[in-house]
Amino acid sequence: MLELAKETDFDEVNRLARQVTAHHAQWTPDMEIVEHPYPMDYFQECIKPESIWESAIYVMRQNGSVVGYMRIYLWNTNSTVSAKRTILSIDDIGVDEVMRNQGIGTKMMTQLTTLAKEEWGCSSICLYVDAPNENARAYYEKCGFHVRNIGMILDL
Repeated sequence: MLELAKETDFDEVNRLARQVTAHHAQWTPDMEIVEHPYPMDYFQECIKPESIWESAIYVMRQNGSVVGYMRIYLWNTNSTVSAKRTILSIDDIGVDEVMRNQGIGTKMMTQLTTLAKEEWGCSSICLYVDAPNENARAYYEKCGFHVRNIGMILDL
């Protein structure tokens, strides 16, 4: 079940975050792989119920162990030219390397979609994916995501 992380999940979430960071380093070699991608003080802020509006860490458990995690947040559109709405952003997501291709990510996404719609009143979920990461792009499309924007960067 997808649930807000607990302080006791600190080591497991960071272990999974290191796996994700190492994987992303293929496309963004300037990423630093650090021992604790989420330092304890930041992690403690992300596990408070009200953290959903800033940065919240949710975990998926299987047989009592953390097998996946997401760092997410809610935001409201603030535009004079579009309808006001609440959007859920996924900033980080990972499933344990040894547990991939077993449907865990799909369960996480299904449960997150339900929470977003029914609990938080969201109208959509957004995320960014590295353009060369074809496996992730295919997975997100399988989950119903579609390309809406193209992000660009100028390295200085």
